[in-house]
Amino acid sequence: MDTDFVAHPECGGNFAKRSSWITRLVGLQLLYVLAMVALPIYLLALTRAARVQAGPDAAKDIAGLRSAALILAVPALIALVAWFGLWKEKLWGWWAVLLTDLGLFGAFVYSMIDDGWANFDWDMVALTAWSVLPVVLLLLPSVRKYFWCGTAERVVRKPTASEL
Repeated sequence: MDTDFVAHPECGGNFAKRSSWITRLVGLQLLYVLAMVALPIYLLALTRAARVQAGPDAAKDIAGLRSAALILAVPALIALVAWFGLWKEKLWGWWAVLLTDLGLFGAFVYSMIDDGWANFDWDMVALTAWSVLPVVLLLLPSVRKYFWCGTAERVVRKPTASEL
């Protein structure tokens, strides 16, 4: 026997092995989450920088950095939990990552539009374009099907000769 698994008829393919699209998505999402987690840590590290502490409004600047770190830490933690669900091949992880990534993409689009059409920031355009990549990967038919067919439905064990 070449494999111990056959596909469930509704899932339409042998998913005993993880597709390369799934592996790429999980890896890309991990990089995305690590960047999201690193940003609040960086902001907290800035509160200890001598240049910030020696500034004329040091207390106000430090409070602002701490507030920004807290605000950015919440979606970072949600994205981290969502990535864990995606890594464990759970449907809730797929949904959580999709909603988190769509939310961030929406925030980036809003930020681009809010600056005004006359003040177009090409770095923000690049960041927005980069942020839509995980959403596109999540919505690929093979990826969507992989997560929407639960583990039990995705792979069914072949019966042995004694079970026939």
